[in-house]
Amino acid sequence: MKKYDKAIIDTTYLLLLFGIKVHGIEYDTVINASRELNVKLLYPQLAIPELIAKIGKEMYRKNMKEIPEEVKEAITALLLGVDIELVPPKPNYLETAIKLRALGHRDIFDNILYATSLHEKTYFITRDREFIKFLKENKLPVNHIVEY
Repeated sequence: MKKYDKAIIDTTYLLLLFGIKVHGIEYDTVINASRELNVKLLYPQLAIPELIAKIGKEMYRKNMKEIPEEVKEAITALLLGVDIELVPPKPNYLETAIKLRALGHRDIFDNILYATSLHEKTYFITRDREFIKFLKENKLPVNHIVEY
């Protein structure tokens, strides 16, 4: 596998930094992945709506009416680029995401994450095996994908 100095992080892992537990993933997984790969973590700006939706869904599931301070602090840190740098969209990222959708992959946020990692020439940290299978079936590059 080629060595990169940055990695796009899947939303699933980002949830941990917002205090949301994810089955099968420990809180320090994100930190460990960053250290093991020796990379700066990135997240596409266009994927923020997925993050918001997942946080809101978790709050709804727990019947929470107020946003926890931990979530507010994590939002501020994300927007300030404290631990994770936000990546603005570029035309080729959007074109690749659209092509993935046209090939049949319905999750536009996965498509955006993958396209951003591909064009930014970074690792893509994910555990979405179905998406990886889809990419392989369509003979798309997966050598930069790291499963944690």
